[in-house]
Amino acid sequence: MIFYTGLGYLVLVLFIAPLVVFGAILNWGFGVDVLGTSSLWPLHSLMVLGAVLTFVIGWRANRNMIEETTYEKTGPVRVLRPRHTLYWIRMEYWGPILLTIYFIIAAYRT
Repeated sequence: MIFYTGLGYLVLVLFIAPLVVFGAILNWGFGVDVLGTSSLWPLHSLMVLGAVLTFVIGWRANRNMIEETTYEKTGPVRVLRPRHTLYWIRMEYWGPILLTIYFIIAAYRT
């Protein structure tokens, strides 16, 4: 089950989109298979691009916070929450998190 608010569901899509789009362009236009080359630089660079894209769009989307006001005995209390989250983690934090997970898996496989 996926828990998200706002545009949080786009985290995985934005992280994988550069791999699919630029990988298809490189394969179709230049004959470079990103997943099949002996060098991992094309794959790593596309994953870094996906992390940057996730961070930038998440940062841009979460500029304005949701303001919630609760009334307690001491008076009104304002709480600011981010608009776009995935599993209660802000969308822009998922870029570095997914990139770290990717590099750990890539280091383990080599």
